[in-house]
Amino acid sequence: MPSAISVSKLLNTFDQNLAGIIGEDLPILKSIKKFVIASGGKRIRPMTHYLFCQFVGYKGKQWKDVGAVAELIHSASLLHDDVVDNATIRRGKPTVSAKFGNKAAILSGDFLLACGIERLNQLGLPQTMALFSRVLRDLSVSELLQMEWESNPKITLKIYDSIIFGKTASLFGACTESAGHLANLSKKECANLAEFGVRLGKLFQKKDDCLDYFFTSKDSGKEFLKDFHNGLYSYPILKLKESSNTKVKKQVDDLFAKTERTSADDEIILGFLKEFRIEALINAEFQKEKAYLNEFMNRYPDSPDKKLFLDQLEKLIG
Repeated sequence: MPSAISVSKLLNTFDQNLAGIIGEDLPILKSIKKFVIASGGKRIRPMTHYLFCQFVGYKGKQWKDVGAVAELIHSASLLHDDVVDNATIRRGKPTVSAKFGNKAAILSGDFLLACGIERLNQLGLPQTMALFSRVLRDLSVSELLQMEWESNPKITLKIYDSIIFGKTASLFGACTESAGHLANLSKKECANLAEFGVRLGKLFQKKDDCLDYFFTSKDSGKEFLKDFHNGLYSYPILKLKESSNTKVKKQVDDLFAKTERTSADDEIILGFLKEFRIEALINAEFQKEKAYLNEFMNRYPDSPDKKLFLDQLEKLIG
């Protein structure tokens, strides 16, 4: 059953709208604009917003701009992340910070945010403006929280949850909730949409963390064990510490306290993850979330767009 609108056509629509929103006030910003559009990606956030607009019966065209704003916020956060992480490569290409310098990357990220907020303001949607303003606040708080805790052995799952809420889930929640705003749904209905998006976003981030330990670079497109080599306490490690004994917890913290981790250290951490069946434990948790997400989707009638969303959800969770 084909989608009512093809994925390729949607991606092209998103890219065209991004190009129309991002200004070119300076020559360097023209280069940044080309870089952002060319970087592409799956455009998961605007895609989610568009599909939920279809699910809730919205017939207007403002989904194009709202979805573009969501993508601009995401793109800006990546520019800032690459500076914080000293990253030189993203999706196989040099990062903006590597190509233009850290100062240009930070200011360009700020410029993307300004372009997005300016367009959102032009739409005359006060609820949606307030929603995305909160997203920006959540994003800033989570980045500071992550800087404080990501390499700290005392980080807890509760702190981690706060980090991924602001870093990823808040924006996903805005993508689904704003569809309800456009369709003039009730406050309760919009809150339900927001909860769905937040839980989807948290699942998305946890799955991304798992790629570091349970999938090869060839399968995931990410550098295998990169988080471990950077000494970052991501979700699989926090679940390992939660599930293991005191002796293993100390050994794990000792590994992360090292200035550099060796191939022998790789074997040790992978051995612990296997011994305590962390991948299976997390997968069971993911399946429970999948059941909630699928049950939520049952409220909408079958359609090509619903099939597209469920297919993407299946690819995410498996």
